[in-house]
Amino acid sequence: MSGQNSHNADPVVGSLVPAIKVGAVSGVAGLIYGGAAGVIKSPHPAIHSLSCGIHWFACGSTFWWMRSNIIKHHYHDQASPQERAYVSTLCSGLSGGVVTRLMGGRLVPGLVIFSILGFGGQSVFNKVDAWQMGRAQTLSKPFAQRMAESKWIPFRHLSDEEYRNMLNEKLLSVEAEIALLDEKIEELESIRPTRDPAK
Repeated sequence: MSGQNSHNADPVVGSLVPAIKVGAVSGVAGLIYGGAAGVIKSPHPAIHSLSCGIHWFACGSTFWWMRSNIIKHHYHDQASPQERAYVSTLCSGLSGGVVTRLMGGRLVPGLVIFSILGFGGQSVFNKVDAWQMGRAQTLSKPFAQRMAESKWIPFRHLSDEEYRNMLNEKLLSVEAEIALLDEKIEELESIRPTRDPAK
């Protein structure tokens, strides 16, 4: 049996691995934030950075684990954007509040702040996702063509047919000028005195 098949067969491992990945990304962000904040306000920035990294890792991984399991088991992976926002609010509030309490903070402020962050983040994600889906369904023109069609650019993008029509118009005007010049030449030749060949 291959490692990938056993990975998909075990539901615990299947839900933990993505949660650990999200936690790792969150932990790295926590390390960076903790380092910057530790330099400013802590006498031991390395300890502050490590503490923030652990805190953010725990918040990120528990949030993602709870959220993915609720969406998978309660909504059968068919949650609407509104339901995803509610689930994200619940999970971020619980994970943020409990982890904050375990790290020595107070439960209720952590629960409230992380709930607001979860709802706001999911709402922004839903709006961006809807906007991208709307753009994906409409045919978009290439960037160069949009720039050429802008009213602020003195040039205009021409299709092949427009270019042919423009060349045909110029060709007609050149032919008309040639015809006028031919008429003038004939007129001048008729006015010019003829020389007597006997002289």
